[in-house]
Amino acid sequence: MSLDSKYNFDELQWVIQIRRTLEEELGEDDEFPVSIFSVPKLLRACDPASYIPQQVALGPYHYWRPELYEMQRYKLAAAKRFQKQLQSLKFDNIIDQLTKLEQRIRACHHKFLDFNGETSVWMMTVDASFLLEFLQVFYCAIQDGTKVARGKSYHNAILRDIVMLENQIPMFVLRKMMEFKFSSLEASDQMLNLKFIGLFKEISPFKMMEEYPTIQVSKSAHLLDFLYHMIVPNILEGQDTIEVE
Repeated sequence: MSLDSKYNFDELQWVIQIRRTLEEELGEDDEFPVSIFSVPKLLRACDPASYIPQQVALGPYHYWRPELYEMQRYKLAAAKRFQKQLQSLKFDNIIDQLTKLEQRIRACHHKFLDFNGETSVWMMTVDASFLLEFLQVFYCAIQDGTKVARGKSYHNAILRDIVMLENQIPMFVLRKMMEFKFSSLEASDQMLNLKFIGLFKEISPFKMMEEYPTIQVSKSAHLLDFLYHMIVPNILEGQDTIEVE
């Protein structure tokens, strides 16, 4: 976003948003802790490619970068396909439900999101559609007993982007999206778990020697958090030692 466009904001909407934030009940920040952090500038400067997405932006931090916005047509195509899978439901139904979570979406981001609630909800819905469809590729490959082709450079680039700290979608958004497709939240969590494990098998540098640890998606902040706990189980919860090669 250019310097000029950054300051060309809707002043009335800004006042409304500030008033709404200040009127929220005390203690909400503690209820929904920050989980999507921004990388310190010093780290980004040392190795930008390791922290800045190069192909696709997921969530608000890099959404307006022109070189990443080119992926928008693929995101919209994924959103259309997601809507078709809902049959009688429309995207407006999803938007209505996620609008109720809009303050929670803001609360889990480290940076202040300087755009209105409707924009943030639509952004999350479209980006989540793209991410869920991308993860489906890995799940289908596992079901078919095949390995996902990794020779395509753009495919690998997207894989790198979706595990970057600043490029995460809150887990509760993904769970709500999946709940629209399945009969229950339990069924949607089970499918999400299978998709995440499929991704883990594809990108993990470790070969697990035993069964995979049981990680509940409902207790994960986002995809990267889930992958982290797959490799580093929470000892406080009595996880058994996982042997890796």
